[in-house]
Amino acid sequence: MKKRNKKNRKKKIIIFLFVVVILVAVNCVTLSYIIQRYKDNRRQESYDKVMAYEQKVDENGIAVDMLDNPYFMEKMPGYDYPSPKEITYYSSITETNRHAYVILPIDYDEDKEYPVLYLMHGLHGSHKTWLNKGADIILYNLYYFNDAKEMIVVLPNSEVNEEEDTEGMDIRDTVEVYDKIEDDMINCLMPYIEEHYSVAKGRENTAIAGNSMGGRSTMQIAFKRQELFGYVGAFSSANVIGKQEYGHVVHPVLDDVKIDENAGNFKMIMLMVGRSDDVCGSCTYELHNKMVENGIDHIFYETEGGHQNTVWQNALYNFGQRIFK
Repeated sequence: MKKRNKKNRKKKIIIFLFVVVILVAVNCVTLSYIIQRYKDNRRQESYDKVMAYEQKVDENGIAVDMLDNPYFMEKMPGYDYPSPKEITYYSSITETNRHAYVILPIDYDEDKEYPVLYLMHGLHGSHKTWLNKGADIILYNLYYFNDAKEMIVVLPNSEVNEEEDTEGMDIRDTVEVYDKIEDDMINCLMPYIEEHYSVAKGRENTAIAGNSMGGRSTMQIAFKRQELFGYVGAFSSANVIGKQEYGHVVHPVLDDVKIDENAGNFKMIMLMVGRSDDVCGSCTYELHNKMVENGIDHIFYETEGGHQNTVWQNALYNFGQRIFK
């Protein structure tokens, strides 16, 4: 009888210890999950703030402070967010029909003239890429909440070939395709926009900006055709004036950055880059240093992040509220 009681007691102890081990393990997993969720939430909060601030600069273009804005990429209740319109225009460069998107002002009125921003995408993108970044929401919120000017925004496709696509092409051929955007924009897209929309003409009413390869194209077009553009934004730009990249394939598009005296100074140039950008980061610093050397007025700022959307969304937020003022 005593042996049986000892066995039962031993069995109960084993069961008890087993249950304790299971409970401890479950609690440890739960605690670990809670801690990880807390870390993830903190990381996400920090990540969100990277792209949700306004960079303030003084009269010399030096950053002075930051203001959080957690709503700049969210559709706010009670406000209208019209859908962008896809357009088709004929290109004499490719001898085909090509496409772009147009973001119109909230209450677009054909009897009113609007300034225009041409917003360029990066490598292997399309005219849809900036919409995938929420560009329309950012711009509408700037109008609603940050006193930005009403404007027409055009999203070109910088892949200037018959397919409007560089998938499967090597980098050398891809760069050649992107280099054609200058002729396509100036000679085909801009005339179409000016014919079909109520556009305020003149460089004081025309802006151009872009990220990565789009930043490179922006500088290519703006500095070669300074009589057409008053506002310029290059975000994490690919090679503009530096040494060739990617195995000497992404060649510089400009020999130097200089102001055309006949056109006069730009109304505003904004350069920005993520501090951790290991793809094109050095190009923006080279561009900034060259502008300082040449005495060209510009805004330059860097932010947390690498070669990524959040950096470029932040750039559009800051650029969009400063143009046409």
